[in-house]
Amino acid sequence: MRRAERILAWSCVAAALLGGCKRWRGGGEDAGVPDAGPRGPTPVQLPTEDRWQVVGTLHPGADAQAGAVLLLHQLGSNRSEWQPLIDRLKQPPAITVLSLDLRGHGDSVSGPQSLRRTWESFGEDPARWAGLPRDAVAGARYLFNVNAGAVRSVVVVGSSIGASAAVAGLADEPRVVGLAMISPGIGYHGLDALGPMRSYAALPTTPARTAWLMAAERDEESARAVTLLATEAASIAVERAVVPASDAHGVSLLNAEPARWDALERYVRTVLRAPRRPGRGGP
Repeated sequence: MRRAERILAWSCVAAALLGGCKRWRGGGEDAGVPDAGPRGPTPVQLPTEDRWQVVGTLHPGADAQAGAVLLLHQLGSNRSEWQPLIDRLKQPPAITVLSLDLRGHGDSVSGPQSLRRTWESFGEDPARWAGLPRDAVAGARYLFNVNAGAVRSVVVVGSSIGASAAVAGLADEPRVVGLAMISPGIGYHGLDALGPMRSYAALPTTPARTAWLMAAERDEESARAVTLLATEAASIAVERAVVPASDAHGVSLLNAEPARWDALERYVRTVLRAPRRPGRGGP
């Protein structure tokens, strides 16, 4: 499937959630995006190319030019699972973060023709899961257009199937320069991760791309995926960890030891060159 998707132009309704339809650009992929971004945490609703409406929360940072982070949750969860990381990235200098509910999860249950659809209805049909990478594309495109296009680089963080959506959707987007995958799979619900990871590693970017991989040893499928994904990404810098004596999956693995959240924060800040200022409180 094509990963460099083009999302539909933003509607004025979606823009109203960002503070109103101020000065608009002309046509093209920037249409409908306000020149100035919101000041505080703000709900956003983003159209995907296949006519889903995915909902998220934008947490503006201190300087959009420093880059941004896109967060994609695991199966059966929602964007709230990322709060420990969001709290860390709020510490000075605060980094812009967009956390999304993937289609069928949380508030993202409006499918084509505005029909309500939840992930449970997707069943085992790979075709129903194949659209998740488009959610990742919609989130990244939004980040690249908000704040008058100030964001030039993005780190994508995905948990479980969110990791699959991240690499499958954004491997060919050169402005994505960091990829963190927690408890990844290699073919979760039919979403190939190995081919996209190969493409991710092969695409030259500035700064050079990196990856961060973590899984629990007893979560055997994900532990194996970490090894295989690291092999596909051998041409770039990869941090990887397989946590011994654990079967935790997704953010449960991070919640089991706060230092793992700290390590993820350090990775994000290192890629975006926005180290936390010393002497500050917070998580």
